[in-house]
Amino acid sequence: MKQIILDFGSGNTCLNDLSIVVQMIDELYTIDTKKYDVIIKWQLFKQAGSNISLRQDVFDLAYHYAAKYGYKTTASVFDKESLDFLLQYNVPMIKIANNRKLDWLIEEVPRKIPIYISVDNVLDRHELFMITENVKILACVSKYPATEEDYKDHFGNYLNNIWFDGVSDHTTNWNIYKKYQPEILEVHYKLPDSTGLDAGDFARTPQQLAEVL
Repeated sequence: MKQIILDFGSGNTCLNDLSIVVQMIDELYTIDTKKYDVIIKWQLFKQAGSNISLRQDVFDLAYHYAAKYGYKTTASVFDKESLDFLLQYNVPMIKIANNRKLDWLIEEVPRKIPIYISVDNVLDRHELFMITENVKILACVSKYPATEEDYKDHFGNYLNNIWFDGVSDHTTNWNIYKKYQPEILEVHYKLPDSTGLDAGDFARTPQQLAEVL
């Protein structure tokens, strides 16, 4: 079964408001036809510029509330403290963002846990694939929003299931999904009235997700 990873963001999207977290998960469940293996992914960090850190108690609530609907929850981690916190939970995988300065965290992840890594070029894909066990590599352009042309510039004709396990899609439509049919698709997720750094045009609302779910 193909996977769709929904990036719920950090504290930016939910504002660390438990009622918003519940609404995000409720609305996802309402439109989910179970066609895909949907994984909920948050972002965990101590501090990252003007980003709002997700509180640990909010992640805990989100993790257990999503489990009631049968959803597995995990996170991208940006520091060791956040990774240690996440490892307290039974997660389906751990995400390393498209930032090679974070690759040292790979060695801190227990080998039994799959690691998903975003890269923005084919060379990094080769290097990480060769040195890392139990890994999935996602093609990613860290631009918000990105265009189809951006992905073509970064990956040329290699944006397919032979070269990459999936795509982290920051465009504003489903064209990349429809053209390449990736085994793993990662997209940002928001409510229609969400605001903040994680809620731009590149993030998909429940109504937009219903087009593919």
